[in-house]
Amino acid sequence: MAERKVKSGRNGRAAFAVAPEQAKAAELFVGNELDGRLTIAEIAEQVGVSERTIYRWKQDPEFLAYQNYLADLLMEDFITEAYVRLRGLVRADNEKTQLKALELLLKNRGKLTDVKEITATVEDNRSDEALAAEIEELKKALGE
Repeated sequence: MAERKVKSGRNGRAAFAVAPEQAKAAELFVGNELDGRLTIAEIAEQVGVSERTIYRWKQDPEFLAYQNYLADLLMEDFITEAYVRLRGLVRADNEKTQLKALELLLKNRGKLTDVKEITATVEDNRSDEALAAEIEELKKALGE
């Protein structure tokens, strides 16, 4: 099985050393995540390899990286759909639904953040004389 580099469509940045059969299997696995219709045996048959080969590929970091890359591309495709759905929820009849959708939208766009207040109390029980002595030591260490 000859390996080839599979380049991404995004400025050719990502390159994966996977064989054409591995590329096809990865595409089938990613597509199968949506509809779950194919078994590993069926994917192996469509690709023209044994199930054992598929299981070996599933342990191969390069194959997994390519499969994850394809899954990421697929998820990018859903972002538009998610935003359209979110816009619909912002315009929903239910005010609680609207508020939750607006909160999610504003957080996603970085316009709304959770505010956390942190208070720290530091006690320093050193006397003025001890502090003055420490300052003198530091000055000597710095050569002043």
